[in-house]
Amino acid sequence: MKNRIFSGEKPEPTGTQTGNDRGFLDYIRIFWTHFWQLAFLNIVFCVVCLPVVTIPAALAGMNRACIKLVQEGYVLVWLEFRDAFRKEFGKSLGLGVLFGGLLAGSYYLLSLGLSNGGNPYGLLFSGGGLCLLAIAVLWGQYSFVLLPSLDLPLGAILRNGWSLAFLGAPSSLGILVLEAAGVLFLVMLSPISLGIALFFGVAFVQYTICFLVNFPLQKWILEPFRRSRQESKP
Repeated sequence: MKNRIFSGEKPEPTGTQTGNDRGFLDYIRIFWTHFWQLAFLNIVFCVVCLPVVTIPAALAGMNRACIKLVQEGYVLVWLEFRDAFRKEFGKSLGLGVLFGGLLAGSYYLLSLGLSNGGNPYGLLFSGGGLCLLAIAVLWGQYSFVLLPSLDLPLGAILRNGWSLAFLGAPSSLGILVLEAAGVLFLVMLSPISLGIALFFGVAFVQYTICFLVNFPLQKWILEPFRRSRQESKP
């Protein structure tokens, strides 16, 4: 498993990696302390996303700021966002095309399920669409958190993201519940929910996802990497 997680590459951390012992109270404390920074990050993200093609890089920038906040308890929001946006722009486009395609495929299958609701094919298409949607959400979220967190090639990011989605099952379940709750919130409380999303909703979701992803990230990648470096020292 270690070889699969490392994927033949050394996952050089992009900063000081800590926060593996964070608990729920730390989650609340960090969010409350840095609420206005997260709100600023949310607004910057929404503005930068306007050209559409910049959405993947903006997501990488937001995740870089959020994962650093989770791991270190503080962050220079603009600097982290800007640096990750510039550095990961090219690789993030590849992730955006891949996971955008998966989301489009899930939408197509779900639409076929709705149009064939009166026969067994409807259940088949709907089940396939939901499975593909879950894969796209989980694999995509893990990969977009790993992208600005580890200095790895895109292929290794995707393999590690896929592995962590299974190894971190409790975190993955939390991500799916959070995403489903977010969609329900947007639909049921629209248009109020749209204003909340533009103010701090996206940053809140990504901060929570980074908090969840940090547990398997620490356990399966960063801690083994630290131990291997310590053992290799004379």
